[in-house]
Amino acid sequence: MLIKCSSHVEFQQFLRQRIPLLWALEEDRLMSFSRSLTKVWFLNLDPAACLLYKCFSSSMGRPVLYDPVCILRSLVLMLDLGYHSVTKWVQALRSDDILAVLSGFEPHKTPGVGTFYDFFDRLWLEDRKTRIERRFKLRSPIKKPKKKLKAGSKQPVKHPGVVGKLCKRFMNGRVPFPLRAERLIQEIFARCFVDVSVHMGLIPDPLKLVLSGDGSSLRTGSSPYGVKVCDCRNKGIFSCDCKRRFSDPEASWGWDSYRNEYYYGYSLYVLTAASSVGELPMYIRLGQACRQIFNWCYFFS
Repeated sequence: MLIKCSSHVEFQQFLRQRIPLLWALEEDRLMSFSRSLTKVWFLNLDPAACLLYKCFSSSMGRPVLYDPVCILRSLVLMLDLGYHSVTKWVQALRSDDILAVLSGFEPHKTPGVGTFYDFFDRLWLEDRKTRIERRFKLRSPIKKPKKKLKAGSKQPVKHPGVVGKLCKRFMNGRVPFPLRAERLIQEIFARCFVDVSVHMGLIPDPLKLVLSGDGSSLRTGSSPYGVKVCDCRNKGIFSCDCKRRFSDPEASWGWDSYRNEYYYGYSLYVLTAASSVGELPMYIRLGQACRQIFNWCYFFS
């Protein structure tokens, strides 16, 4: 049960109380975090609070121990400082009072690994049972393609004209992807970052906006061979095509036209405001590596 999310003003007041104490104890170390301190000071996550309320019950269950807005801020800080493991980040929060305070937590009262993963589950709008079933579902291994494409060439299109059909559906008032599991994450990104950039003038008037789209390869850490659950090895068969369990069932083989090689993972697609300061991202989405993502520009006039 979520009772209340802290506001950005309350977080800034929390920093005003805690930073002087940390300054007196660890002045040099605190100075090394000045860049991150500036980021979280101006990072207003108030728009995300309204969206996060929908992920929690307002009248049933045990009260939430940790503010979800602080957890979201902590994840932003984690990536800003170069941490890519939730377990290592939790250890850092528990051992470093500066990181805990910058996240909005009281020192020595920081969330555990399970709390962060529970937060991920709430952000990912997909039925938990369906997700677990897909992860433990056995499937045949997808072998790496042997035929290489020419240097600089793209994968052949599997469904020609599908983009035009989706655009036509959108123009007719229909939502092309109504069941997107990542739509809450994208909405938080839009409200907390894209809208703020437009308000500050970093992104031009949306009615005179030039968008540029580009895709890149994103490799996954999971194995493309999966985990064998058959007894072929006991029978002396070490190379079999039996169905296996995969830790990342959505990953697939794709062609990296920049490196001219196949990779196992996803296609990362980003729409950026081409006429903005530093070409700021407007929309981010992951797709299957086996699907081709085109480079394109679209002009709003």
